[in-house]
Amino acid sequence: MIARRPLGQTGLLLSAVGVGTTRFPHSELQDSAGLDRCAALLAEAVRSGVNVVDQAFSYAESRSGEICARLLRLVPREDVCLAVKCNPDSDPTAADALRRVESALAETGARYFDLLYLWSVKSLAQFERAVRPGGTFEGMREAKRRGLARCLLVSLHAPPQDARVILESGLFEGALLSCNLLSRRESAPLIELAASRGMGVLIMNPLAGGLIPQNEALFASARLPGDESTAEAALRFASSRPGVTCVLAGIACRRDWEQAKHAFSGWIPVPGEAERRLRAAQGAFAASGLCTGCGYCRDACPLGLPVPEWMQSYNQKLLAQPPELYGVTDPAQIARLSVLGRLVHGFSLLPETGTSPCLGCGKCAAACTQHLPVPQRIAELFRMAEEAGATSQAHRERLDALLNGRGYARVGFWPASAATSFVLSEYRRFFGELPFEPIFFDSAPGPSLEGRPVYGKEDLARLKPDCLCVTSFRFGGAIRREAGPLCELLHIPLVKLFQPGDAPWVF
Repeated sequence: MIARRPLGQTGLLLSAVGVGTTRFPHSELQDSAGLDRCAALLAEAVRSGVNVVDQAFSYAESRSGEICARLLRLVPREDVCLAVKCNPDSDPTAADALRRVESALAETGARYFDLLYLWSVKSLAQFERAVRPGGTFEGMREAKRRGLARCLLVSLHAPPQDARVILESGLFEGALLSCNLLSRRESAPLIELAASRGMGVLIMNPLAGGLIPQNEALFASARLPGDESTAEAALRFASSRPGVTCVLAGIACRRDWEQAKHAFSGWIPVPGEAERRLRAAQGAFAASGLCTGCGYCRDACPLGLPVPEWMQSYNQKLLAQPPELYGVTDPAQIARLSVLGRLVHGFSLLPETGTSPCLGCGKCAAACTQHLPVPQRIAELFRMAEEAGATSQAHRERLDALLNGRGYARVGFWPASAATSFVLSEYRRFFGELPFEPIFFDSAPGPSLEGRPVYGKEDLARLKPDCLCVTSFRFGGAIRREAGPLCELLHIPLVKLFQPGDAPWVF
């Protein structure tokens, strides 16, 4: 039996582990039979005691809604706590947010959502835009008033100092936070703060994107008696943190589900277990050459630079990597993307330029309890950012070359995703309001984006934008193969946002 815990003061009881829909493989998302298999796996989890199913409009290549609709044909609606998410970039107004919820209800057939997130908030500035009059949060609140959603939560990727302000705003009944063996130091105070305010806490990324099970031996000492694997120890570590309601385990296949099921079936943390797991996690870092996140380097830095965050991002380079990441298979590039993904997605620290502000004085290295070569690692991290175009300067130069001052009146964007909305937000950040009308395309018509309709590829001939910008990193090649022949026939320039060696803009 999988234990259930209260979600703060909402009255909802959530299973200690939930399942996500974002990791289903590309091969299972191409036809009805594959979608049925994804839904069947979720249904098996629900019948085993899981009641939290996490989904968003861009998950599973924008097919998570279809998967959840199939799930609800297999299990009773009341057995599932279903999530929906509104993003401040893709749903910037109250009307956009309400439309997002309504379209997700129509797609899933759910009648209502249990958990409605202000999703993927990366900074205090983004949060403030979302909660302004007429903004995203106003639409979310209206959705709850109409009975379309039961609880309002926030999903945070913001720096800790920003996250604290957002959690203290009093606007949310729960929060989705990242917590794993690698991020334990920065996540613990946020979990404690949320719980102290009566908020429920859900945990994302408990296996650090798969890096923990891929480094079984390195993190083996994080295991306690009864843990059958490092992955199981990591899941239980996140779940044992005081104040945690539910840990979300992304599942791509039956093996992932069986692992999560074994970790939580019949397991309940005993008194003192959280402290024992924390000590075991610290021991796993002791002889690894990894930054432990102690923070002494920050105090030593004369410029007050975010040295601990840089060093914990660099940790990714020292770990065994998956054979494929974001569609990339070159090992050196995978390591670079892993480092930059932690930097940008985990800490919201996109560098301004590829030039490191570090003075190279060595005071950080002198203060390091692990005696690590801190300045050298910082310099290498900034070289990675420069090589991968993972800087604000590189983003600006790319958009300037592709879209700014080109005289375009109507620009097509494919896919209609949160990543595309982020690209447009970067354009606005650098150049002001759009001088062209954005037109959103995808493989098939779908829910609106930024309050605008989403068209299918068959609409290209009718709408004929001045160019079509492909903004997907992982699936850019597939999109170009799908749209390219028609664009060539219609004389529509096909513009690629990403070039070989680049890093994604949204991880």
